[in-house]
Amino acid sequence: VDSVPGGDGTTFGRYEPETQTIYLVSQGRHPKDVFRTLAHELVHYKQDQEDRLKPHSGATGSEEENEANAQAGVVMRNYSEQNPE
Repeated sequence: VDSVPGGDGTTFGRYEPETQTIYLVSQGRHPKDVFRTLAHELVHYKQDQEDRLKPHSGATGSEEENEANAQAGVVMRNYSEQNPE
């Protein structure tokens, strides 16, 4: 998408639990950055499947947001190691 629906224009991705939809902004971004955003949102999807998402789970500093950031970092580190080019 060009922008995340319901976003403030500064976010690059969002998971919408009601429709189980992930929105990603890709235009003008490095592919690795897009992949990292996808990994982050997939963690939120998994949290939703485990019934761990709350209304404010996406807030900066929340347990769920911190987990998504950390896990996305691990995914990207593994990706970079397997794809050094």
